[in-house]
Amino acid sequence: MNKLKVFIADDHSIVRSGVKGLFSESVKYEVVGEAGDGLAALAGIGQHHPDIVIIDITMPELDGLLVTERIVKDYPGIKVIVFSMHQELQYAVDALRAGAKAYILKGGASDEILLAVDRVAGGQVYISSPLSEQIMSDFVGIIRGEQALDSSEALTLREKEVLKLIAEGSTNKEVAAKLFLSVSTIKSYRVNIMRKLKVNDTASLVRVALQQGLVILK
Repeated sequence: MNKLKVFIADDHSIVRSGVKGLFSESVKYEVVGEAGDGLAALAGIGQHHPDIVIIDITMPELDGLLVTERIVKDYPGIKVIVFSMHQELQYAVDALRAGAKAYILKGGASDEILLAVDRVAGGQVYISSPLSEQIMSDFVGIIRGEQALDSSEALTLREKEVLKLIAEGSTNKEVAAKLFLSVSTIKSYRVNIMRKLKVNDTASLVRVALQQGLVILK
């Protein structure tokens, strides 16, 4: 039986080594590549064509959510697992919206990674507890009409950060410097934000953001 190919992307080499070690004796999976930033991840994925990608959110050059969106668009057969330190529910929701099949928290049991990989390889979705319990609780509330869907939820947390800085008058270069990201990444965020809010210029973007309460200028 051919092993399924796994690619690991995280900006900390010790994390990549630790995750890689989990598969060292696996009869089902093999690690075919790794990367320390988003652009290198896309290049490596294009070269190795893995079956599963395990990726962090916060990385240089291009963050994990943008990489996930690119993977889903360009390589729809590849399944993405987001492996993150962020315990806030919104990050898990953002990852799933980007196209990830799993969201697992760093700091949990090491065998949870293998469990998530098994689930995703089998066509299922996996989310670390207690985030999965929170998502189910919120979903039940929406179904019962106890909660309303927020029109701003289409934007990820990072997109909201970028939007606030844009509304404050920051240029792409200034936003990139403040968030420690590349200018090209900020441009990608700007395009995504404008598409989601259905606007075509910066003035309209700021107006809609203020009208919907997505940003509050002091």
